[in-house]
Amino acid sequence: MKNIIILLPLFLMAFTSYSQDMNFGIGGASSRIVRDLSYEIRGTYSHPVKKEQLNSIKTMSDIIPEYPSAWITNYVSVEISATCDGKSMKAVSTNSNLNMEQRKLVTNADIGSDIIIDIIYKSRNAVTENLENNKLHYSISVVPEIEAVYNGGNQQMTQYLKENAINKIPKSKAEQFQITQIRFTVNEEGKITNAKVAKTSDDTTIDKLLLNVINNMPNWKPAENSKGVKVKQDFVFSVGNSGC
Repeated sequence: MKNIIILLPLFLMAFTSYSQDMNFGIGGASSRIVRDLSYEIRGTYSHPVKKEQLNSIKTMSDIIPEYPSAWITNYVSVEISATCDGKSMKAVSTNSNLNMEQRKLVTNADIGSDIIIDIIYKSRNAVTENLENNKLHYSISVVPEIEAVYNGGNQQMTQYLKENAINKIPKSKAEQFQITQIRFTVNEEGKITNAKVAKTSDDTTIDKLLLNVINNMPNWKPAENSKGVKVKQDFVFSVGNSGC
């Protein structure tokens, strides 16, 4: 079986500045580069969809950008997996239209969870003209209607990270620095919880420094759902060497 995997493109922006720092950010995300070290805080998702948008999803084309329907001769199975009220659930159909069970699963997916689509289909080989099985895998992340943001905005957050973490990493170590990630949650009260090293720098001192910076970070303005109810949201703090 051939596997065709559609992934959201990841665009990495790298800037080098000798006289001043540069930054960019959207919502609760922020990123800067200092002494060849890039750093950012962003939501832990790839293809975000707000909860309210899920109510209008009826077909695969509503979920997957540029859905390749022209490739598909017929469907074998269309499986949707999601987490609802903390429970993992699945619903299956045999075409690109979501059935009632799948629509219910999608609209009830938990905020912060992923909705995973696995499609097995047959397509005609252009050379042999034989029908062959193929698989398409895609996922979306359910995000709050209003995402959590650092009190004071991106500029103050990047300044906090720079002063308390980035500037304390010796230049000698920065030159050999490995990508490091700290995952954490902003809870319903805007407090930092569940901070942990998700990807180590292979230097326990630096890992501890980055972890402490996140744990001691001032409160955020928490995320909210469409009804204005405060909800938690997961983030990741990434630090790495930007190279040349």
